[in-house]
This record gives sequence, C-alpha cells and structure tokens, in this order.
Amino acid sequence: MVRFLQLRSDPQVKGVTVRPGMTVDGRYRLVSSLARGWSGEVWLARDVELDREVVLKRPVLRDAADSERAWAEARALARFSHPHVVTLYHAVRASRPRGGLSWLVMEHAPGGSLEGCPAMSPVVAARIGAQIAGALAALHAEGIVHCDVKPGNVVLTGDGTAKLTDFGAAYRVGGSDTLTPNGAVSYTPDYAAPEVVRGRPEPKSDVFSLGATLHTVLIGHPSDTPHLPTAGDADARPSRTLDAGDADARPSRTLDADGGPLREVLAAMLRRNPADRPDATEIRRLLEAAVTKPAPRPPSIPWTI
Repeated sequence: MVRFLQLRSDPQVKGVTVRPGMTVDGRYRLVSSLARGWSGEVWLARDVELDREVVLKRPVLRDAADSERAWAEARALARFSHPHVVTLYHAVRASRPRGGLSWLVMEHAPGGSLEGCPAMSPVVAARIGAQIAGALAALHAEGIVHCDVKPGNVVLTGDGTAKLTDFGAAYRVGGSDTLTPNGAVSYTPDYAAPEVVRGRPEPKSDVFSLGATLHTVLIGHPSDTPHLPTAGDADARPSRTLDAGDADARPSRTLDADGGPLREVLAAMLRRNPADRPDATEIRRLLEAAVTKPAPRPPSIPWTI
C-alpha cells in the first residue's frame, strides 16, 4: 500500500481542473491524488489500454525553465533500464503551450515510499540501501547526480524491491549531455550533503544522502543532526537545516538507534568531506556484506489521502 506526503497545492491550472475520473492522453484515467506540492502533483491512475495501475506526475510549469527541467527529468528517467530505478512508461506533452498539462507516466510501486515508515531493522535497511546504491552507481556512471535521495524518493514494489524515483533535481556532472544545462541546485535540507548546499553536487553527494536516508529508516523519523562517530572520523554527520554560508557549523549527537552492522558503513557515508566517502559501488558492496541473514519484507504502509 502507498503513503504519500500531502502538501498544499491548487489542483486547477490555468482553467484546467485536475480531478478523479479525468482521462489523460485518452488512456490514463485518474483515480486519486497521491501528493501535491509546490513543484506539482502525483496521481494514481489506470491505464485503460493495458489494464494496469500507473503513477502520473504533473510538474508545475511556471516558465520555460520549469518546462526544461520537467523534460530533463523525463530524458534522465528514459535513459535508464535498471531494476532499482522506477520505469518511465510515457511522457505526455501538453498540446497547448499555455494552459495545457504535461505528465510523466511511471511505474506504480504499490509497496509505498519510505516516507514515514516504521523503524526498520539494520538488515532490512541494508538490503534496501544496497539496491539503491546500485541504482546510484549506474546513474553516476552516466554523469548524473540524483541530488535528492530521501525516504520519499525510495519506493517499494509489492515484493519489497526498492526503487529510486523523482529525478526532478537531477544534476549533470562530468561533461554528460544526458540532461539540459544545470540551473540552481535543488535539495532537501534533511538529507543534503554540505557540498550540495554550497551548490557543488558530485556523485558522492548521493552517498551522503543515502546514508542520511538509511539513518532515518533505522530510527523511524528524521534526525536533527545525527552523528555517527568512529575511530578517526569525528565529522560524520548530516544536518537537518544546512546553511549555504556555514554548512559545516552544526552540533554533533550520537546515533539515535543501534545501527548494528551498519554503524561503520553509515559513518563512512556521512563524512563531511566527499573525498573521504566511499563511492556508490563500494557502498553497495559494504551494504550487501551487512546482510547476513534473510530479511523480512518491509512493512506495508496504508494509504493516506
């Protein structure tokens, strides 16, 4: 089952009212709203041609830059066929330049996102983390930094397989021509690496964000400033509210839950200096090694509409 965060938004866009029962592109019938926010809205829909559930994301297109970012996300998603990246099925471009609606049609993950999920065991968290690290390694190999890895952007299929979603903040690095030219860096403060706050994302920034995400699922809620000290590393800490002018000035604290076999891995992922963090490929290996016994399925999360 699915839980999505509900945020305020106006479902009417330039005279077009988005509502249940509306059909998009003649085949996708909107069933219910899953999320609304400043950047757009997400709907559960039914593909009436193929008789399956899908997710439709409607980005808010305020100007040409917003439109460019939306189609950059579509191109980034379309490039990847990866078992741990949500599949993009279709992109519907508005027929009218003003007043129309554009949609991304994506795979529906009925297991829900990790947003607001109960605390998980280290073994379950490690299994999920290893899967997402594999997706990040594939992205980084193509010169793309996701820039917004967080619990709400990790979703689960019906059998508990983890998948990375929402490429709206994806950032191009290393001369890649996969995305349109970069604009301002978008991020979620709870999970952003210090260098992202400074506007200089790099692949290991996603490693930091994944570490902060795993810490959250271990304790069942975001931590203000989790600090995971290990010998020789007193600076492994993510921040809830990083300031671009002073991203490293933040208090430390102890881990809020027993990280078990993940403690040392998380400490490495959350190091302040990206040069001191392992890359996504190495993190995948370390997390897979931490899974020493069969893991129970992550808990299903009820709908919240």
